[in-house]
Amino acid sequence: MYAIVEIHDVSPFYKQEVYQAVEFLQRLKIDKFSLLVIPNYMEEYPLYKHKYFVGFLKALGQEIVLHGYSHKAKVKLSHILYTYGEGEFGEGDIEETYQKIEKALDIFESLSLTAKFFVPPAWISNPWLEDVLSAFGFRAVGYRNFIKDLQNEEKILSPSITFSNRPVLSFLSLMAMPTLLKLYRRTKVLRLSLHTRDFRDRRKIVLWRSILRKVKKEREVISYEELFSKSRPAPSLQGI
Repeated sequence: MYAIVEIHDVSPFYKQEVYQAVEFLQRLKIDKFSLLVIPNYMEEYPLYKHKYFVGFLKALGQEIVLHGYSHKAKVKLSHILYTYGEGEFGEGDIEETYQKIEKALDIFESLSLTAKFFVPPAWISNPWLEDVLSAFGFRAVGYRNFIKDLQNEEKILSPSITFSNRPVLSFLSLMAMPTLLKLYRRTKVLRLSLHTRDFRDRRKIVLWRSILRKVKKEREVISYEELFSKSRPAPSLQGI
């Protein structure tokens, strides 16, 4: 049984929340977690203008996952349950998709950051994203309920446990969390998706503390990279 612990929306815009999230995980002795980094949040916070923050991320020695380019999108009715104007890859044609990934990787390269794995904002994709990611050499893409291997098209069931940060949905997600944990308790791979905005809500911090303590006792905490190194030869992961 495995768990991937990930901090979503890592950006200088959420600098204080990122620091708080990292300290929170370290106090819980969660030694491994993935940083889902946005290269240019809302096209206003490019990482290259915040090199101290980038240095902090590098010094952690944790896995970096690319999390879109800007996290910015138009509000779409079809996405309203999942996000409000942040489903970046739920729109655009192949050229726009390519340009966003290219710009994101250009920023990463200029700062000596690398990523083999990609998680689209709000886990929302378009018909061209996977082909574009493959062209840039990404190994896999993470969606809400599974991770897709871009080399062989296989899907690893790995539901994301998370809270909403929108007013009404936030309360509902707090109420639903115990049920979700019971529902997925036998799932071999579980992702715990902590969002930076969670650290503005004391109720979520308390719940995450309880969840992480329990998960740490029951599961091995691994990275995306380790999942893929384990998922081929390890009999325990065959068929997931």
